[in-house]
Amino acid sequence: MDLTGYRQRIRTLARKRDGQAIYNATVEHATIIVEHLFSNAGESVDILTGSLNPRVYGRDRVIEEAQLFLLTSRENRIRIILEEDLEDVRMMHPLLVALRPYKNVDVKYASDDIRRHYDFHLIVTGNDHYRFEPDKSSPAAVAAFGDPAGGRNLRSVYSTIWSRCPRELTRPRSMAPISET
Repeated sequence: MDLTGYRQRIRTLARKRDGQAIYNATVEHATIIVEHLFSNAGESVDILTGSLNPRVYGRDRVIEEAQLFLLTSRENRIRIILEEDLEDVRMMHPLLVALRPYKNVDVKYASDDIRRHYDFHLIVTGNDHYRFEPDKSSPAAVAAFGDPAGGRNLRSVYSTIWSRCPRELTRPRSMAPISET
């Protein structure tokens, strides 16, 4: 299936919300799913990721949907757990830069001690939409829109990991100007 067909398939599944599993194996597929997860999210988006792969989370449509999600309600929130605490990523990552003005975005770091207990990545929105990568070294994943049992399970797993992450990362509110020499 080409990307246009895949995008249409994801749009249809997101609209139907029947919990049907959709599989994906490429970064392009991940981008389309993440975009639709943001656009169909309830009150929360929780992301467990290595470093917010910019080929997925740095795309214009994903960033736009994330911002629209936050603008829809003051109650909406995004929580991100990063496995790599790289200040330059936090300073320059397109999604994190775009989300800086929003107070309802929290970012934590998963230490080595925490990462030893899992080998997956995920994004779960509300309690019934998700994308789950069982092997965080590969973009292959399963996603569903409208799967309450799967969504609640992943939300519970995420909340456990979130509670064990010891600190929130400082999000710089502005970037220092680059000096010209």
